Amino acid sequence: MKKPDLQYLGEFIKLFSFKGELIFYSELKSVFVENLESLFVNFNESYVPFQIIKVKSHKKNNYRIQLKNVDSESKAKRLLKKDIYIERIENSDNSDYLVDNFKVYNNNKYIGVVISTINKTEQSIMEVKMSDKVVLIPLVDEFVVEINDQELKIDMDLPEGLLEI
Repeated sequence: MKKPDLQYLGEFIKLFSFKGELIFYSELKSVFVENLESLFVNFNESYVPFQIIKVKSHKKNNYRIQLKNVDSESKAKRLLKKDIYIERIENSDNSDYLVDNFKVYNNNKYIGVVISTINKTEQSIMEVKMSDKVVLIPLVDEFVVEINDQELKIDMDLPEGLLEI
């Protein structure tokens, strides 16, 4: 699979057991992570698919996972520090990104973090927690400069005054 068809999920951070289980870190909400059936591991820009046997929340943003055919400590060690990807998640409004927990920047200035995405209207609206308030920002192509899945970052060019509403 090619990288443009994939979305960054996280990274394997440590071994959990001698039976091949691993712990990985991810910013995605557990409701998405715990329902995954497969994932892709980046081996030098080759994305190798793995079927998930089981995955469950371990600690905040850490998940315990068992992959098919990874049944020993030595096999699991080969996956440590590797980036993990999933097939790109389609929101209900057919936008390309699930952006909860992404950091939002306006003209390279940090403004806050996405705490939820509202998809009940024609367009997606991000609810962004700023230091002193929560603002609603339309997730539209005209405002988005770049979405970086790797860094969980959205660069935007917002109209003047939008953040004061």
